Amino acid sequence: MHRGRIVLVEFDPARGAEQRTTRPAVVVSNHGANAAAECSAYGVITVVPLTGNVRQVRPYQVCVPAERSGRGRDSKAQAEQVRSISVARVVRGLGWLDAELSAALDEALQVHLPL
Repeated sequence: MHRGRIVLVEFDPARGAEQRTTRPAVVVSNHGANAAAECSAYGVITVVPLTGNVRQVRPYQVCVPAERSGRGRDSKAQAEQVRSISVARVVRGLGWLDAELSAALDEALQVHLPL
């Protein structure tokens, strides 16, 4: 699993306003951490969920076109929903963000997490 990979994730059970259901998400943790996580039954990776609600896109969100989203429709990556998950929640890979979308997601994460 590599940074920028779009994967299908089982987010349930969720609480409050957390994204729920099985949906695509973008892996944002670094390659070394991802490789270590895949070797462990208890490994975790960090992801940003996608949603199909694209009516309003905020500075901490990124539009992901249908051909990249793994959803068959335009989506947005929600950096405000960034979270670490068990690798056991990953169902399968769906695709990749290109360099331009990856850079935009990095910027959105920096807006949400002022690093």
